[in-house]
Amino acid sequence: MPASYAAVGASKAPDLLRFPPEGMTPFEETLRLGSGQERFITASSLLMTWGAQRGAGYEVSEIVRGEGERYAGVVFDADGRPEPAPEAEDQFGPDGEPYLTAGTTAKLRHEKEREPRAVMVVYTVDEPRRVGFAWGTSDEEGVVGEELLTVEHREDDTVWAVARGFLTVPNGGLLGIKGRSLLKTAIASVKDQLRSLAPGAGPGESPQGAETHDEHLAETRDEHLAEARDAHLAEIRDAQDVEDPGTDVRGVDDRDAGADVHDADAHGADERDR
Repeated sequence: MPASYAAVGASKAPDLLRFPPEGMTPFEETLRLGSGQERFITASSLLMTWGAQRGAGYEVSEIVRGEGERYAGVVFDADGRPEPAPEAEDQFGPDGEPYLTAGTTAKLRHEKEREPRAVMVVYTVDEPRRVGFAWGTSDEEGVVGEELLTVEHREDDTVWAVARGFLTVPNGGLLGIKGRSLLKTAIASVKDQLRSLAPGAGPGESPQGAETHDEHLAETRDEHLAEARDAHLAEIRDAQDVEDPGTDVRGVDDRDAGADVHDADAHGADERDR
């Protein structure tokens, strides 16, 4: 089952968002799932057994398992002599379903759609702190392209779900209106797939404890601002204690604010007199 687009595997390109394949719309979405090794293992297992798609409202059928990347390279014994590499071991989810492998094909049908889409797993990612797979479309019945889904356990112990890829609509309709609508729906589906990787989330729900990358940055920024404000107030209190131990910092702030208002009123009066 061949892919229905030319740039197979391009979702792994570091500069995908700046230089997408010609005619394609690139995207990247992230969602924090929590933290810790247990969350990473749970989300990875869910992802590698079609859990993101099923949780986002897709029915997965006609699964034909691919051979995957079976070449294990060359290994050496203690004396430096080459020897046969051990065969790659299959991994399984908690319910016994095998992990996805490259070359696997399937049909995906969303609960809001009539006809299923043919897809193929293009490649998989199996790193100590990053696991996932990329799948691409094998037909041209709507949006076509490639999507890479990964779960990452980052250095700060946080666990993130990440989706990146590129999409297009070969038959976008008059003025591309239909195409833009289909792309918007496809990106919304990507977000649903990320949300479904958090334990306890249902289709389209935002799980407790999950947050987007922007929300995480905003939270971190607010924490830093609060720390800076508290440190500044502490410095003012220390300075006031040296000059007058009985002075209340809040009283000083209030008097300063009142003085500013008084000065502003006086300035306005001067302007009117002139």
